[in-house]
Amino acid sequence: METQCGEAKLKRERTQEAISYAMEGRWDEAIAANRSIIEIAPNDINAFNRLGKALTEKGQYEEAIDAYNHAISIDPK
Repeated sequence: METQCGEAKLKRERTQEAISYAMEGRWDEAIAANRSIIEIAPNDINAFNRLGKALTEKGQYEEAIDAYNHAISIDPK
């Protein structure tokens, strides 16, 4: 149980970081933050969407498409 609480807290912190980095246009940091979220929460659709946006901003279109497609595969609705 303690590990789950720690992971949830880490996920919240990294999510706030990822959003802040994106709002500041710090795309490399946003990419890293979202990837770290995905490591601990591999089904986080929002992290994949944010990752796709950040990669798009960096011109890394193929990787962005992969991130968006992964989000869709998690929840195709």
